[in-house]
Amino acid sequence: MPLSQFAESIESVGGVFKAYRMDSTKEESNMRRAAGLGTCECCDYVTISKDNQSVVLIEETDLESTIVDFKEKYDYLSDDDQVGLLYDEVLKEHRLKLYGSMLVLCRLSSSRDDVKAFLPENEFQFWLVTTSASSDSVILMDNLTDNLRGFLKSPLTKEMMDVVDIIPSTELAEKLSDEAIDIE
Repeated sequence: MPLSQFAESIESVGGVFKAYRMDSTKEESNMRRAAGLGTCECCDYVTISKDNQSVVLIEETDLESTIVDFKEKYDYLSDDDQVGLLYDEVLKEHRLKLYGSMLVLCRLSSSRDDVKAFLPENEFQFWLVTTSASSDSVILMDNLTDNLRGFLKSPLTKEMMDVVDIIPSTELAEKLSDEAIDIE
């Protein structure tokens, strides 16, 4: 099966750009299953930087829904405690998805020459794409940016995780155009 079986349009940019879908549940394009794994947590998409130096892992999230759901679930906590716990949960969730994505890519590259040839060796970028822009999610995004960078870069060396960006979906098309390869 060729790597192209995983190519899919990125929904938040209106289908203008494609990347390789990592978390598909479709049988014919299930990257996790092709790697011999179950439904492990992983990012939504993977692509490569234009300079062919970094694997770019893209996770789309609706921070507004996350905030609303979280506030409902933990309404018995004080606001300060809710915010602290929310940051911890969001950080841990995305670190788990990053590690799961690395596992999927490692397993695939060890068994498939097309994946091994496609992937740069040691550098990763993580783009967290937010699909909502409420005032709460913008505040969370601003406060989360530095924490997420530090949280993801600390277990991985700076040389391995060179970029961690949190960007609104409205800027994703431009970022992909400027920094990622075109996938057919």
